Amino acid sequence: MKYIILFLSFFVFLSGAYGENVSVELTPNNISKYVGDTFNLDLIVKNVPKNATCSGFETCINYNPSILNLTNIKLSDISNNTTLKATNVSSGKISLAWFSNPPYGNFTVATLSFKALNEGSGNISLRKTVISNADGYRIEPLIIKNSSITINPLKQTIGKIIINNFTYNKNIKAIVHIDGVKPIHNISGNITFTNVNIKGNPTVLIPFNSTTLKTFNNTISFFIIPKNVSKYIDLLELPINITNTNYNITLNIYANGKKINKTSVEIITTTNKYIGFATENSLGKVIEKTNITFGSSKEIMLKVFNSDENLTNFSGYIFINNSLFDVSNCGISIFSNIRNKINTLNMTFNNSHLYFNISLTNGTNGTFSILKFNITPKLNENIFSTIYVGNLSLYSNSTKIYFPVKNLTVGIIKREANNPPKLKIAYGIINNKEVHFYALAYDKDGDKLKYIWDFGDGKNSTEENPIHTYSNYTIYKIKCTVKDSLNGTDKVEGIIPVKNINPVNYSISNDSFILNKNENKTVYLNITLKNPLIHKVDGYLNFLDYNNYHLLKIQYKVVLKPNETKNLIIPINVSKSCELNWNVVYYPAIKNNKAIDFINYEWDFEKKIIFKSKPKIKINKYRKVIDLNNTQVVVLKVNKVKTIKNYVINKTIIPNNDKIVPYYSFASIFGFVLGILLIRFKIK
Repeated sequence: MKYIILFLSFFVFLSGAYGENVSVELTPNNISKYVGDTFNLDLIVKNVPKNATCSGFETCINYNPSILNLTNIKLSDISNNTTLKATNVSSGKISLAWFSNPPYGNFTVATLSFKALNEGSGNISLRKTVISNADGYRIEPLIIKNSSITINPLKQTIGKIIINNFTYNKNIKAIVHIDGVKPIHNISGNITFTNVNIKGNPTVLIPFNSTTLKTFNNTISFFIIPKNVSKYIDLLELPINITNTNYNITLNIYANGKKINKTSVEIITTTNKYIGFATENSLGKVIEKTNITFGSSKEIMLKVFNSDENLTNFSGYIFINNSLFDVSNCGISIFSNIRNKINTLNMTFNNSHLYFNISLTNGTNGTFSILKFNITPKLNENIFSTIYVGNLSLYSNSTKIYFPVKNLTVGIIKREANNPPKLKIAYGIINNKEVHFYALAYDKDGDKLKYIWDFGDGKNSTEENPIHTYSNYTIYKIKCTVKDSLNGTDKVEGIIPVKNINPVNYSISNDSFILNKNENKTVYLNITLKNPLIHKVDGYLNFLDYNNYHLLKIQYKVVLKPNETKNLIIPINVSKSCELNWNVVYYPAIKNNKAIDFINYEWDFEKKIIFKSKPKIKINKYRKVIDLNNTQVVVLKVNKVKTIKNYVINKTIIPNNDKIVPYYSFASIFGFVLGILLIRFKIK
């Protein structure tokens, strides 16, 4: 987007305040969890201009402590590279400062971890959020996107096995954990293991009145009558050894004689090195199971964890069942450590297989993502599928490296009902004919949406935020239709005027003059701004690409009443020929309560400043051999060239008569001096 400062208003249905297109967001923006659940939010900064950068960042995370608890703030790699950084989990405060290599564009600041304590609803919001550029100026206003949270009461019993310090072929402990409502009169069930050895007798971890435990053929059966148990309990400790990557654990638990339908296996891995999958909301750890609701998409990453080798080559394939999932956006994450080290990159998706072959110029180690892709369910059914890695080949230069691999089970969650999306349109006009459209769509279900635009001149687009240039100045009837995964739709249509408006006049003093080397000059931009609209206007003059000249300020604000005119004289310090680039943006004070909102007008300008050097004089080198034996008059010729500077004259005299040497020597010197005087006189 061409340096536009985007002031948008958002649902429901959007106030009249404008905000710049730089945003600070908590994602996901809508969370529903049960009491006792843990979850993560990513704190993301978006759309920081390259010419501004983010040199300072500060915010405070605000939430209801009666229903939530902030348990951890994990800074991203970009945030960890700051010169100064400070986080405080108890107050939720984050403060960062980059003195070198400040980030721009889109980047993750931190991952926030929460624990759901009690039922209720509210928001996790950002307060006192500030982004500053390299000059210390605030980038403002900011769009702040908070996250709404609903903590549901635990109306069912949940069972899960938690495996800490996960390692293959090593004796480890698994914990059977129960979350449930009281009273629990008895707990029974069985746990079946595949490619897992049971290395001893299970241990009951709660007070009990009676218990029965049996182990047979890799199956553990139990029946326990507890006493004085709490709502959340660690029930059993199981000594096991997992021998194969294709292991499986099946958990069947009955509470008060009723089967628990919601069970899971949670793996917490501390293996020194392995390869596994992570989602966008669990970037710091491997996951082996995840769910996705029909209609939504999820970004999946294939990552290396804790490698102590310097890896240079990765190849193999990822199997993703294309009868169940659409696969898109395959590539390298912009945050990956390997992105700037890639020597060769080959990636294709064919018949459920995502093939990859990547080589690096200088390898890398530690924890980093190899590649990423998006999956979108094709079927609205409750079904599970495994995404797995095959034919994996890793090298550190010429040495082959072997890593254990953790695959990913994805569950598609069927949608029984659908909330259709809601739509509003916003638009801004650049240079009178270039219109930037924005589809401000909201879908309660979080569906991936499709867009169909009709620009009113016979042209169409399926982009979310298209840019369209009109050929004529007139009015156009535009229309946008948005559709969700279950064909729920919303449509907005209306009239927009495309006018020839030129309210900016300018001139520059001394845009072409003589400048000595290493000399600075001040030119003046004389600009006249007029408001031809019927509304008051907040006008901004923004300088762009100002590395080759110096300004007192890079932005000037002018408030204009209808038909009002104001003048600005702006000094600009320059030291060489350069091109001034700036724009003027008008934000009319219009109440945005319609289905189509007008944002702003923008006009772009550029002007070359050309410096001419002072004329330089140089005399061509001249060499004349004079034979004093003859009596001819000596004539010394000197060529004058405007652009030449140095004066060099060499002469060789070959005397044959000692008596006449003084005479001719005097004649030669006189001619030389006379030539120099004539040159200086003519050039002046």
